[in-house]
Amino acid sequence: MIIVGSITDWKGLPVLDRDGSKIGSMEAVYFDTSTDEPVFITVKVGSSLEFVPLADAVVSPKEVRVAVDKKLG
Repeated sequence: MIIVGSITDWKGLPVLDRDGSKIGSMEAVYFDTSTDEPVFITVKVGSSLEFVPLADAVVSPKEVRVAVDKKLG
């Protein structure tokens, strides 16, 4: 489970993959409506937005580190 704190503080944070490579910048958080848990974020990659799962993610004051590879697809 991710401790959310203030989600508004997440916007614009760098999103790093499991190896520490920057994927892009965090744009929005999406919740599971049945549990109110955050499950996905959108990440701005160039001029597009990519959905990235938050399973096993670690959020710190300076970054969001997700458990996926930089190559999103």
